[in-house]
Amino acid sequence: MDSLARVSVLSRVDSVVLIVVSVAVAIAASLSTVSTIISNGDGEVVLRLPLDPSTRESEALDLGAVARVSEVQATVPVLPVYEASLLGWSAVMSLVAVLCVVSLLVLLAYRLTSRVLFGPRTAVIVGSVGMLLAISGSAAQLLDSTAKNRLAEQLGAMPARAGETLVYISGFDPAPLVAGGVLVLLGGVFQFGRRLQSDTEGLV
Repeated sequence: MDSLARVSVLSRVDSVVLIVVSVAVAIAASLSTVSTIISNGDGEVVLRLPLDPSTRESEALDLGAVARVSEVQATVPVLPVYEASLLGWSAVMSLVAVLCVVSLLVLLAYRLTSRVLFGPRTAVIVGSVGMLLAISGSAAQLLDSTAKNRLAEQLGAMPARAGETLVYISGFDPAPLVAGGVLVLLGGVFQFGRRLQSDTEGLV
């Protein structure tokens, strides 16, 4: 008699396709990250930087709408070393978040194909991936925001602040935190399933 953990959801063909696509995405994301880091460290860079709305007058649009410019696309010949390193680490953290999702897809595809969903370490892996996704996704945004705000100050697009601001938080997207929290909870579900599997096998 099969246990509750032995379910057939994906065929081998579906699993192989999902794994191949996931690996392809991981490779493409890695190459893109390396290219971004190299271009940031040497050569001209085009970035969207925050702009102080008070530096430009509001523009009237149709239907009584008013437009305020809060972002500018700037072409920087050479990035300062510190800001380039922040953008580089932001790209690395974004890549880590992508690899977290890819690794989880590969794990689940393998588990569902092997018909052993509640493996002995599945809960730990899923929970760890969730925490890493939340941390890396949030860190990527903080590093990117800090670098771009510092560049905006240096280029005169934003007013300079008294002293040095270490971390800027603007336009923070909570999606990585939410997704990471969901995965941590999913890890708890897997742990519960593992215990249920053990109890069921003990009764059979």
